[in-house]
Amino acid sequence: MTIQFKSRDDYLFATSLDQIRSNGVTIVTGSDFEEYRELLSAARPDHKLGVPFDPKRQPLNSGNSYWMAGYDASGNVVHTQALKRLNLSKSSLGDYMRDNLCEFEPPMGGIDYERSVYRPGPGAKRMQGVVTYHGEFWLGGEPGQFRGTGMSSLLARHAFLTAMLRWDPDYFFGLMSKPLVFKGFSARFGYMHTDPDAIRFALRDEEDLFEVVMGYNSNEDLRFLLDMQRPEAIEKAA
Repeated sequence: MTIQFKSRDDYLFATSLDQIRSNGVTIVTGSDFEEYRELLSAARPDHKLGVPFDPKRQPLNSGNSYWMAGYDASGNVVHTQALKRLNLSKSSLGDYMRDNLCEFEPPMGGIDYERSVYRPGPGAKRMQGVVTYHGEFWLGGEPGQFRGTGMSSLLARHAFLTAMLRWDPDYFFGLMSKPLVFKGFSARFGYMHTDPDAIRFALRDEEDLFEVVMGYNSNEDLRFLLDMQRPEAIEKAA
């Protein structure tokens, strides 16, 4: 029997899920962020749900946001990430973040916004249209079980592909701390561009600043990146 896919993207989606499953992770997706909060409290009790995906502070619904959770063979949650769509038809992402910086508050909380600084880079200044924010990325499991195996790349790029199928965004961006970027996480996730030191969050009662880098891709970047995941492209590269 031959399986017929509606489009190339559907084929890539099925292939992506198969790759993740073959590495021992089953993906579940939802749009109820109170359910996601409960999932986090059980799987990661030391982690506070980030402001961008807190339904008490953001207008989240099935049309503009969703979360993904990964389960291992024993039924334990070993992975999370979440995505949100921003419709920026009248302003750039740089303008939006300047006016709504508190919507991107890091999970540690306790931010002193009087001393915090947002400096939009060239990427943020030109991003308009449908823009997808990617956050809440975490990969757990036992040492060596998933981390260091290439799973973070598979999972992040699966999120890219899911966003393309749902929203076909003009741009896709994420925020991460400078130390994580220096460890290569932006490259592992597949971000082809970065705006360095985009945000410097000041923590109350602390002198040091929490520096954040923005990674991003355009729609064209995403399609180029996802095209590299096709089996025939991988074989040709090898």
